[in-house]
Amino acid sequence: MSESWWEYVNRVSKRASQVEIAKAARVDPATVSRWKLGKTIPSADSVIAVARHFRRNPVEALIAAGYLDKTEAGTPIELRQSAAEISNDQLIELVATRLRAAPEPKNVDKVRALNPANQGNDLDHPPITGLPAAARTLPTEHQNPRPADGDHNHDA
Repeated sequence: MSESWWEYVNRVSKRASQVEIAKAARVDPATVSRWKLGKTIPSADSVIAVARHFRRNPVEALIAAGYLDKTEAGTPIELRQSAAEISNDQLIELVATRLRAAPEPKNVDKVRALNPANQGNDLDHPPITGLPAAARTLPTEHQNPRPADGDHNHDA
C-alpha cells in the first residue's frame, strides 16, 4: 500500500508546520488541516505547488495525491506548440512537410481530367472523351446558363 497524501507531505516537508505547508500550497491553514484529517483532497495546483516548494517532482506528488497512477508516470508525454505561437515561416514549413509526406489523393486524376483548363494542353492528362460537350466546358460570359428574366416561358 502506498502512502497517503498527508504522509507524503509530512515526509517531503520533513514534518513542516501546517502554516508552512499552507504557504507552500498557497492555501489557508484550515485547508491543510482538512487534508490532514482526510476530509478533502488538494487541488492539482496545490499538489504541484507543494512539490515545487519542497523541491520534489510534481509527478511524484500527483501520484501521492491520487491524480495519477504509478503506471502513468513513465508514459512518454507529447507536448505540441500552439499554432498561434509559431511564426508564419514555421507554419509554412510544417504545411510543406505534411504535403510532401501525404499520399496523392486517389481521385486526383479525375479532378485534373474534369478541369477544362487541362483539356488538350496537359500531356499527363489527355482530354476526356465520351462526355457531352456541355460537361467538358464551362459557360463563358456569352453562354449564360440561366435564362434572363425576360426569357422565361410563361405559358400557363
